Amino acid sequence: MRKLTDSDMTNIAGSTVSGHHVEGVRIKRGEFIDSDHYGYILGRNPSGHYVTWQFHLDEREKPAVYWGHYYMEDRDAALNDFNTRDLPGALTKVPGSSQSYKVMVTETLQKVITVVADSPEEAEQIVSDRWHDCKHVLTADDFAEIEFTIVPADGQATPEGGD
Repeated sequence: MRKLTDSDMTNIAGSTVSGHHVEGVRIKRGEFIDSDHYGYILGRNPSGHYVTWQFHLDEREKPAVYWGHYYMEDRDAALNDFNTRDLPGALTKVPGSSQSYKVMVTETLQKVITVVADSPEEAEQIVSDRWHDCKHVLTADDFAEIEFTIVPADGQATPEGGD
């Protein structure tokens, strides 16, 4: 990896990364800046879902993204995260107040596939068979939604608002 340049930042802004249009890009700041100048991307997919990712340039000079924070349609929250996620004190904790929690993350991928069939049941079977044969593989570009659910001590996850 190499250090990011102003030219890199200009090339990344407005591009598409993992199905998300890049609305903002910046170099990481703070006390512990990595020598390779990692940065952050603010992206939005065609469904209007926002994400902030940490990134670096891969061997092909393309952004390699990871450690995403997803915000659905909440642009203000995503923008706030984009602007502050690496600032010292951004994740301030009260000493002695931490506990362990299990949080289940459920990502939903969706893709509409058109097939010719004699009935809806046959169409569903054709797509199911092709999916099982790995002919229809869903990727991050097919991301539809994400849900975070606290897993109680008994181990049975309850979706937000559920009993």
